[in-house]
Amino acid sequence: MAVNEKARGVARALAAREVRLAELRDRRAREHEALLRAARRVFVRRGYAQTRVEDVLREAGISTRAFYRFHASKDDLFLELFDRANRAAMQRLRETVARHGDPAAQLDAYVDASLDLAYDPRLRGETALFANVPGELAERHAREVDACRAQLVDVLREIVRRGRDAGVFRDADPELDAWALHGAIGALLGRALASPGSAPRAALGARLRSLCRRALGAEPPSSGRGRAR
Repeated sequence: MAVNEKARGVARALAAREVRLAELRDRRAREHEALLRAARRVFVRRGYAQTRVEDVLREAGISTRAFYRFHASKDDLFLELFDRANRAAMQRLRETVARHGDPAAQLDAYVDASLDLAYDPRLRGETALFANVPGELAERHAREVDACRAQLVDVLREIVRRGRDAGVFRDADPELDAWALHGAIGALLGRALASPGSAPRAALGARLRSLCRRALGAEPPSSGRGRAR
């Protein structure tokens, strides 16, 4: 009987310990999430170069010790935000493209989703932040930047391949054209970010959709296609 009672006592102690550990993990997860949200606000507001760890701590309301529990440096924090933003953007892009069955419509959707990054007020600040990463940081973390670029090209490559196989993109080379279209879209996004008033959303979208389709040997979209902002 004493043995059973002892075993039950050990089981209760272990169960209580697991509860405490779960509560600690939950509290740490909430703390980390609050840190990331605060860091995003500060980086967007001040830019990478002008942001200090102290600014993030003040915004998040956490201690220096808590910060270094999650991140080794400002660079480490910045890259986690970059990775987080990239994963969210890729999910939005794939979901947007997947709503369309026709490859030409998927290409138009890809263009529109890309333009959101520069024209949607909820995304523009973050896009500008990560589009202007200091050269030194980009060089030190080139692998993350290259991986992001490769994911975007992968989606384009699949759209172009499907269009070629369906006979919609008559002149298409999925590998070369995916990279070429990515470059063209990226260049126009950069211009839109640098000079917000230089190209209205509707006009740029119509031009870019037409350019991408013509480059692949497809019929241009109708003038009313796409979203006006």
